[in-house]
Amino acid sequence: MNLTKYIIIPAVAVALTMGSCGNKLDIEPVDNISSEIALSTPEDINNALIGAYTVIANGALYGNNLVLLPDIYASPGYVNWTGTFSTFRDISNQNIIATNEDVTRTWTNAYKAINIANTVLESLDIITDEGQKAEIEGKALFIRGIMYFELVRLYGLPYETGNASTNLGVPITTKAVKKLDDIIKGITRNTVAETYTQAENDLLASISNLGDLPGDLAAAQGMLARLYLQQGKYDKARDLANTIIESGDYDLATNLETPFRTPNSSEGVFEIQQSEQSNAGSSNDGLATFYSSYTNATGGKVGRGDVSIIPAFYNSYAATDKRRTQMIYEGNGAKTGLFTRKWYNYFDNIPVVRLTELYLTRAECNSRLGTSTGDSPLNDINKLRTRAGIDALSSVTLADILTERDKELAFEGYKIHDLKRTKRNVGTYAYNADELVFPIPYREISVNPALKQNEGYGQ
Repeated sequence: MNLTKYIIIPAVAVALTMGSCGNKLDIEPVDNISSEIALSTPEDINNALIGAYTVIANGALYGNNLVLLPDIYASPGYVNWTGTFSTFRDISNQNIIATNEDVTRTWTNAYKAINIANTVLESLDIITDEGQKAEIEGKALFIRGIMYFELVRLYGLPYETGNASTNLGVPITTKAVKKLDDIIKGITRNTVAETYTQAENDLLASISNLGDLPGDLAAAQGMLARLYLQQGKYDKARDLANTIIESGDYDLATNLETPFRTPNSSEGVFEIQQSEQSNAGSSNDGLATFYSSYTNATGGKVGRGDVSIIPAFYNSYAATDKRRTQMIYEGNGAKTGLFTRKWYNYFDNIPVVRLTELYLTRAECNSRLGTSTGDSPLNDINKLRTRAGIDALSSVTLADILTERDKELAFEGYKIHDLKRTKRNVGTYAYNADELVFPIPYREISVNPALKQNEGYGQ
């Protein structure tokens, strides 16, 4: 099973995982350590790995929060949050408290996935088949690496040369947690630089193990390219993006909706595959739950319509841009307003990395470096503009590329991270304001006082 490229949420989760359709406020108690894990066979290890993938596909992570929270955190001039969940409202207002339950459940589930990955990695000696061992090791390292990357972007200040080695990131653990004492004994926060290094090293090791699995390899390369871009390591980000583009394994979909509706689409590099039986939720969780607002063919209302698009952002698209005319619609469901078609049906596909992002990454990095690796920035941007049905540019600046990125990847969870790395304000807040960093969850600090809280949230 190609688990890394395509995460298919299992209909019946294994014992290590959390139900993917539960209420979004159901958070596992801090002393309930789901690591009393006895892995004694290769099948046990594989089931554990499936469990880790199930965790990262649920609503706390890629099934909702790792898309929704970065979007609403960057709400000024972009989106409106009009829902009743106070946890999301406070994030959209940049007015968060350390007991915010969505901040907490994102942290908790990310570390749960890390812990399962660590357990798998500690059990590899059970596997005698070297090919199988390399594959499982690569996939476990992939999970651990991307989770540390997602955590440090949300709970640490932006990566900046000169500050990254002193600013606090998140705690790094490469040992499986099996009892409460393992959590609180000697664990402090690592620096932003150390956390990025851990994520980078995990992804590099993952890539070296997954060389015989092109889909899995590209997923790890795509996430590592994103990490390098966030750090401003433009040559490395460019080269990885170019490797995937030039592989010939992916093509831009003609229809803009295809990557979000069709599993295994031509531009899907790393995606979450949902189904009616297994998904992140359709009531209190899941992307369509919050982003959609329409009446379907049978008269049923789909979605809560809690995330609407601010008209000024909608109007920033050209009138003939398909990203406006085809991918944004007037809501006639629970709420009226402007809504994205990307997260339209409850059980749709969730592309985490798609080819579109890699063209934008290559174009930006080539522009910054004055290079044309793979192709020129102008040609890469015009490829996307042509698909969107708008005129090609005769020349392109870095500002043009960033504008295209904002439009092409809108409502996919990139916004706050792109604003931070390019040092653009979020409303009235500077890109590195304390208000734009999540607090370390109160429940973690109450168990482990050695964890230092982020500025502005007390201790």
